[in-house]
Amino acid sequence: MKASIQGGAVGAVLMALAGTAQAVSINTDGKLVISADDGTFAARISGRLHADANFYGSDRVDHTSGAFVRRARIGLIGHLRNWDYEVTFDNATDESDLKDAFVARELGPGRLIVGQFKQFQGFEEITSSNDIVFIERSHVSNSMIARALGVGYHGTEGFFGYALSGYNLREASDGGARAINDGVGGVLRLYAAPILRDRSALHVGFSFSREVSDQGGVRGRVRPLGRSNEGRFTLFDASSERDDVAEDARATVDRLNMELAALHGPLAFEAEWLVGSADPDDASEQDFTAYHAQISYALTGGSPRRYDLGAGRTKNLRPSTGSIGAFEVALRYQYAENEAVAGAELTTVDAALNYYPNQNVRFMLNYSMADNELNGDEPDLVSLRAQFAF
Repeated sequence: MKASIQGGAVGAVLMALAGTAQAVSINTDGKLVISADDGTFAARISGRLHADANFYGSDRVDHTSGAFVRRARIGLIGHLRNWDYEVTFDNATDESDLKDAFVARELGPGRLIVGQFKQFQGFEEITSSNDIVFIERSHVSNSMIARALGVGYHGTEGFFGYALSGYNLREASDGGARAINDGVGGVLRLYAAPILRDRSALHVGFSFSREVSDQGGVRGRVRPLGRSNEGRFTLFDASSERDDVAEDARATVDRLNMELAALHGPLAFEAEWLVGSADPDDASEQDFTAYHAQISYALTGGSPRRYDLGAGRTKNLRPSTGSIGAFEVALRYQYAENEAVAGAELTTVDAALNYYPNQNVRFMLNYSMADNELNGDEPDLVSLRAQFAF
C-alpha cells in the first residue's frame, strides 16, 4: 500500500510539473526523463534493486544465513526553474524508508542544499551504493552517519573541492519515534585532484566532523561481516552508565578521516584512515581507529572506473556496447579498534568478482573473512548480489 501511494505521489508530481509548461519532451534513451522545452523543469524517475544472499560459516557465533532484498528504491530527480530536487523512498522492508529528500540550487561559487541528504564525509560513504566495489561498505564508512536532515554547501574551484554542512542526528524517516532535538552535528570536507585526466586521476582529501548526541549518549557499532547483527563490534561506547540520566547528559564524538584514491586505466586504488574520540559527560573518553585499503582491476574492455570531481568520488566502469560485458576483481583489507578496551580489534579481508552485462546491471560475488579478537569469533562469508539500477 505504501509503495502504491509513493508511486501515485510520483505520478502526481510529474503531471503537475507537466502542466506548468506548454510543450513537454519525453526522453527514454536508457532512462525516463520528462522535461519542458523551455527548460523550466525536468523530472527523471530513478530506481535501484539490490537482491542479496549471505552464507556464513563460524564456530563461535551463530550468524544467520539467507537471502533478502537489500534495497528497493524509487525516486524522482530533477529541477524546477532554478531549484534542483530529489525525493527517494526505499521499500526493501515492511516499513517504507525515506532516503533523500532535498532541494538545492547554485548560490555564489557553490551549491546550497537543504533537506535530508548524504552528509559530506568519507570517500566511500559519499560514493553511491550502485558504484561501490564491494557489496558492503568498509568499517570506516559504517562508523559515520549517512543521511541526516540539515543544510549544506559544496562546490569546486579548479581541481579543489569543498563541502560543509550542519545536521540533526534524527532522520526524517524516524517519524515520531525519536525527538526532533536528537542531537546535532557538523562536517567539513576538503579534497583535491592534482591529477585529473581521461583515464587517470589522483584524489587526496580529509573530513572532520563533530556530533553532540541527545540525552543518554551514543554507541558506534559495526558488523564484522555482511548484514549479520550477531557479534557486532563496538567501535566506541559513549552511552550513559547511569539509569537516571540527566536531561543535559550528552556525548561528543569527533572524527578525522583521511582519503586517498587513484585511478589509472583499468586499475583503481582507494584507502581511508579514520581516527576519532567519543567523550560522554559522565564517563571516560574513548579513542577509536579504523582504516581500509583496497585495489580493483577491470579485466575486460570498456570504460574503466571514472572520477567525479564535483562529488569527490568514483563511478562504476561501463562495458563496451555490444560486448559480453565487463569483469572486475578486487581485494580489500580493513581494521577497526576501540583503544579504550583491551583486545577490542577487528580485522577483515574481502575479495570480490563483479560482472557488468551492461551499464544498468551488475552481479557481485564476495568472499570475506573476519577476526574479532574481543570475542574470539572468526567468521567467513560468501555473499552474492544481483543489482539493477536506472
